[in-house]
Parts: sequence; structure tokens; C-alpha cells
Amino acid sequence: MPEQTLSARELILTLMDSATGGALPASYLVAAGRLFDMDSGSIRVALARLVKDGSLTTEARGEYRLGTRAGQLHHLLRNWAQVETSVKPWRGDWLGVMTAHLKRANKTMLRGRERALNLYGFAELHSGLWVRPDNLAESLTGLHGSLVALGLDADANAFVMSRPVSAPEPATLWNIRELEAGYRSRLQALAASSARLPELSQIEAAKETLLLGRAVTREILLDPLLPDELVDTQLRGEMVAAMRRYDRDGKALWRNYYRSHIKA
Repeated sequence: MPEQTLSARELILTLMDSATGGALPASYLVAAGRLFDMDSGSIRVALARLVKDGSLTTEARGEYRLGTRAGQLHHLLRNWAQVETSVKPWRGDWLGVMTAHLKRANKTMLRGRERALNLYGFAELHSGLWVRPDNLAESLTGLHGSLVALGLDADANAFVMSRPVSAPEPATLWNIRELEAGYRSRLQALAASSARLPELSQIEAAKETLLLGRAVTREILLDPLLPDELVDTQLRGEMVAAMRRYDRDGKALWRNYYRSHIKA
């Protein structure tokens, strides 16, 4: 597995995203930091900064959980395992978001706008017109709210195009072959890692599951969730199911690691 570099902030947020009960004690986070050669001071400084900017909150018993500023992105990350339930059968309609009337001078706002649309699988058909198949289970109003929470301008126009005569050509918007190759590649990576884990030390196994799991869940998050008519959804489902199994095994490894390495 290629080596990946994590900052203390990224490590903490990755662990918080996967926390089963929604909260983790500082001792767990410090122990995890040691696995990545981070000293307790670096972890505690990162925790303080995350609390200050609202990404985390702390409780009386010294536990941390995601705060209100963690936002929609971390909500999506925490729910990657249920991603297949967020789609419905496609009837040929398209979702559209019009941004042509919005200002482009503010680069930060522009990046937030495009990130939100990309996270929900929209692709730019024409300048300022973003589209995707209307196969998301969320209502149009709910989708608009979720996009705004991720960074889309509140006055962007969202609408449904009911089976347009001149429908968008999917092949020009998404690289279907690349998407399916990615599903196969991640299935192979998960299988190879699962076979290798029993041969690794407790520390190396825990580290590998976190790094590979983090990479795969983020790819699941970025998947456009295209319908059966456009992409091999069975292959995508196999990848998500494999990641669920890997996540279960990884959490067991981490529980064992914590039991062995927590210092009072």
C-alpha cells in the first residue's frame, strides 16, 4: 500500500468520522497519534484548534465529538456505508443547477460552489449549467439545502428537466470506463489488504486499515452515483459491501490496539 501522510488534524477528523458512538476520549486520539509518530502535544494542539473553530466539541468527561462546524461534508463521510440507499430508479429525468448568474470573482466561494456540485455528482454541461441524472432519493428542496450546506450559493437555481428532447450525453460528462475501473481497483486493494492483515503486526495492521479505509471511503463519497443505465451499479455495490466488511475488521483491530496502548 502506498505510504500516505496525515496531519494531526486529518487523523483526528478521520477517527471522528468513523467513531461508532460519535465520540472519542482524548486518550484514544493520543494513542492513535503515536501510531503515526505524532506526539501527544501535537494531538492536543490540534484538538484545541478543532474545538476553537467549531469542528469538534468537548464533553465534561474528556470526550470529543464532531461539532456543528464539521458540517455536511462530515455528515456524508459518516454515512458512506449507506450510500446505495440514497438513490432511486432513474426514469430518464435530469437534475439541473444554474449558476451562470452568480458572481465568479470570489475564488473561495467559487471553489465551495464547485465542490458542493461535484460531491453530488453534478457535471458542467454548459458554462453555468450543471446536470446529473435525477436518480437521487432526496427531494429537490432537500437536495438544494444539502448543496447550500456544502457551499453552493443559496440563490442558485435547482430544477428538474423531465426527459428533455435533447438530453445530455453522459459519455461527455463522466468517464464511465474510468469509474468502473476504479471500482475494480478498490475491490482488489481491499481484498489484497484483507489477506495481508493477519501477517502484519498489530500496529501496522491498524495503520493500514485506517489509511486504505480513508482512501476508499473518500472515493465512495466522490462517486457520482450514476444509475444502472449508465454504469455497472452491481460492481459499485460490491465495492461498497467490501468496504463495509473491511471497515468492520478495521474497527476490531483498532479496538484491540486501543486496549493495548492506552496510557493513563
